[in-house]
Amino acid sequence: MSRARTQLSEQVTYEEIDGIGVWSVEDMPAALESGELEPGEEHFRETASDPSMTAVVVEVGNAGSLPREALAHVNEEWTELAEETGIDATAYVADGLSRLAISNKNEAEGMETKGFESRDRALEWAREF
Repeated sequence: MSRARTQLSEQVTYEEIDGIGVWSVEDMPAALESGELEPGEEHFRETASDPSMTAVVVEVGNAGSLPREALAHVNEEWTELAEETGIDATAYVADGLSRLAISNKNEAEGMETKGFESRDRALEWAREF
């Protein structure tokens, strides 16, 4: 079951697919610089805190050469978000090796992270939780 895509900001959208929250950031560096990431993060905090949601997918666009500030943001803010919400797993979808860099920067205790090149594979993995 899939719900309609919700536009959270100019850069961030959300949809739920089979009970898995999917947040898509169109252009990570631009979203971070413009503040467009904040509404998505607040929505994540509210939505992923629901006990029925055990895994999420985060698609990160324009991640080819993420600036250090973006990876630091993932390390600090997204780790904190994951710990606050108590989710079991986060699948990150991004091009190239960025998916691994992003997934390794989230250090939330008790949460598994993994990077993927496709949304379908990320959803398949997230369904295991």
